[in-house]
Amino acid sequence: MAYISGEILCRKCMLENMDQADIIRHLDSYVADLPKDVRANEDEYQKRLTLCASCEYLLNAACRLCGCYVQARAAKKNQRCPIAKHPKWTEQIEKSDEIVITR
Repeated sequence: MAYISGEILCRKCMLENMDQADIIRHLDSYVADLPKDVRANEDEYQKRLTLCASCEYLLNAACRLCGCYVQARAAKKNQRCPIAKHPKWTEQIEKSDEIVITR
């Protein structure tokens, strides 16, 4: 699915029609289609996924706090972990030619 397509990733619909491996492949495709100016750099993305993988709120590739697919949320540089007071990761902020990764 293309990021630009405007399709919404409906967790309920996807879970009814796909097994876990299909969902992960679909999310991988979605993330790959994100425009470069929207997407977090690869190191930050992998760090975020690692943090999400060990989170108590992760269930079937989705965050139980906000309902997002963690792969989709972690791939976007302007997103942050939805844990209110102590997020596991925060936005990726760019400064001129240098990228500053927070938390």
